[in-house]
Amino acid sequence: MMNKIGILGCGVMGEALAKAMLKKTEGKNIFLFDIDTERTKKLAEKFSCKIAASSKDLVKTVDFLLLAIKPIHVKNLLTEIASEYYQKKSVLISIVAGIQIESLENMLYSALPLETEEKRALPIIRLMPNVSVLVEEGMIAFSSNDAVQTKEKDFVIDILEKTGKIELVPENLMDAVTAISGSGPAYGFLFIEALADAAVLLGIPRKQAYIYAAQTLKGAAEMVLETGEQPGVLKDSVCSPGGTTIEAVKKLEEKGFRSAIMEAAEAAFKKSRSLGKK
Repeated sequence: MMNKIGILGCGVMGEALAKAMLKKTEGKNIFLFDIDTERTKKLAEKFSCKIAASSKDLVKTVDFLLLAIKPIHVKNLLTEIASEYYQKKSVLISIVAGIQIESLENMLYSALPLETEEKRALPIIRLMPNVSVLVEEGMIAFSSNDAVQTKEKDFVIDILEKTGKIELVPENLMDAVTAISGSGPAYGFLFIEALADAAVLLGIPRKQAYIYAAQTLKGAAEMVLETGEQPGVLKDSVCSPGGTTIEAVKKLEEKGFRSAIMEAAEAAFKKSRSLGKK
């Protein structure tokens, strides 16, 4: 019997992961709930999924519950569904930025009228995907607590296999992962946009400019992954002595290109950390 999967939150990432799951399971095994009923209905029709009547009904129905909501809503939502979740014994999967597994456990326990000795371990998986899962080129970091069984881990990894790459990481690296691969596509989009603007400035039509810029970045990424070479070595191979590329690299270095990227990632890291402390 196929596991039932519930998705709480039908935003961009909820939709992206639902789409990826449909490569490995049928729509009848995926249940959706979001307070935006119109969007939920559209997604259910698009993917042939089912709609739960409420968050509590969703929890009662599914074996795996994907939490895809904003950090500010997590505590209230977990308080609302804690009893149903505890009774159902389903696996909670969180893609919420900045909130640690221990914090999720504490939010659930605090909403339950249990004595300390009555508490059982709560199976929780924490994922950090990025938006590129929409085109099956995503990067997902995977952590879990000890209550998650091997067969449950294997199921989640298998159901998300078509999203791109999945890497197991210690949870203490999740904020760093958020800053690199979680936010990373936005850095890439910004670079592509800037390169395309330069192309337009130099006379290339806008439509072609986006193709040149995006394909160039995609090809560079593939070279890093396929060759296993350090990016610096690949960069040096393109920079001929006295040539055009080294002249461009010199200008990027003058403008602080590397430090700007590193500082941006560090800012995202700090923001992710702060979300878990609120």
